[in-house]
Amino acid sequence: MHTGSVSRGTEPVARRVARLLPDCAAEFVKVPAYDLLKARECITTRITGAEEVSFNLTGGTKLMALAAYALAVERNETFVYFQTEGERGRDLQSVLYRYRFDGATPVLQQRETLPPDLLSLDEYLRAHWEHSYLTTGVSANVGGDFERAVARALDGWVDEIKTGVRPQGFKDQVEIDLVIRCGNQVGLIEVKTGGEGSGKHALDQLTTAAARELSGIYTARFLVTGGEKRSEFKAVASEVDVNVIELWGYRGGRLDHKSIDALRQHITACLPCKQKT
Repeated sequence: MHTGSVSRGTEPVARRVARLLPDCAAEFVKVPAYDLLKARECITTRITGAEEVSFNLTGGTKLMALAAYALAVERNETFVYFQTEGERGRDLQSVLYRYRFDGATPVLQQRETLPPDLLSLDEYLRAHWEHSYLTTGVSANVGGDFERAVARALDGWVDEIKTGVRPQGFKDQVEIDLVIRCGNQVGLIEVKTGGEGSGKHALDQLTTAAARELSGIYTARFLVTGGEKRSEFKAVASEVDVNVIELWGYRGGRLDHKSIDALRQHITACLPCKQKT
């Protein structure tokens, strides 16, 4: 049996993930996020009588994790931790650490590198976006050709790509030009040929769509532009964790080889692309 602590903010995501898992009979334990003793009491009540429990200490508040850890020690059960941070880029791996106890001392039992295709892009989006999403393809305006050229350059370089992605339930207020998956990591890309005004709109779209409440904590953000942006703009983009990629070689609906290489290198610096630069 596996148990996890669920807060108000993560419960909807947990329930959507459970629906995506085959043959999953998930149950949920709501615990106080900042009351160690009550959190431990809630978990204890739920697992009493269970023969085997494995605790996942990755998410939740520190006190939620401490409550679960204390029970793991008391019951001499295994616990796991999923590495969610580390070196970015093409060498980033999904690593699961599994521990057991030798008396009261935790011992690393296994360090498992998980497959890079644990979930599809569709599964990721449906897990995070409460009302699912629509894909509308590239824009019908003049910028659509640029979006198509960028998508073509990344096709086969990344594991998956979707164009014109709209999360439902926002009355068309949010649309992302491209969404990509590299391994088990996801990136959102806005593609703009215009000036600073369009760049400001792109930043707004990215910061909204990639907010932790909507898309998770570690979603990468990219703004691909057909020309140079002012240093002040790039400073703002950096503050909101948006990677600005300036491509100079776009003409007649196509990117030159130098721009394609630059685009791929920028993406690979942040996400574990299957291709190598």
